[in-house]
Amino acid sequence: MVEVVNLHKKNRLAEINLSLPSGSLALLGPNGAGKSTLLGLLAGRLRPDGGVVRLFGHDPRSLGAARARAYIPQHLTFPATLRVGEILEAARQLKGASLEDKCEATERMGLQAFLKRPVAQLSGGWRQRLALAAGLMGYPPLWLLDEPAAALDSEGLGHLQDWVAAHLAMGGLVILSAHRQEEILRLAEQFVRLEHGRVVEQGSVNYAQEPS
Repeated sequence: MVEVVNLHKKNRLAEINLSLPSGSLALLGPNGAGKSTLLGLLAGRLRPDGGVVRLFGHDPRSLGAARARAYIPQHLTFPATLRVGEILEAARQLKGASLEDKCEATERMGLQAFLKRPVAQLSGGWRQRLALAAGLMGYPPLWLLDEPAAALDSEGLGHLQDWVAAHLAMGGLVILSAHRQEEILRLAEQFVRLEHGRVVEQGSVNYAQEPS
């Protein structure tokens, strides 16, 4: 359960109220709408100026919340000289995940042929796949994804869509942001549209896709 009550951040968000007991939610809106700020607050990376956030009953900055979530920011970088396999193994150890979890994450994002390749040799799309594989390994209950489809090609987006569907089938929660609505709505069941830090529209994805 994700609960947000009267959350605000000066000059960024104004009195946001959300509740997500299950399923997936897309944060839509133009650049500067407040999507990344909201995800940063949910991830405990930013402090609110007011309001309350609870992730499974925990403050986002608590250890309990940290263990329950995966947060992948829009621009996640890795040391250029490290190999893909080394990064995935480091992520596995940090998370306390199993070898089976690492193998599944590798296969989910189609990285099997890239394990010995240094990050410096990866395109932006493949770096994004690596970030997703490392961050989502082991199925933490809540996924917070900032523009996860921005650098992905259609195949990569398909891999992510399948993984999100598997996570939701196991009762997981997903909150993700997008600038391009047509891509991210394939990954979500509900949406919230932000403008200038305020919620201006929300509903089901089927409603969002209806022609105007």
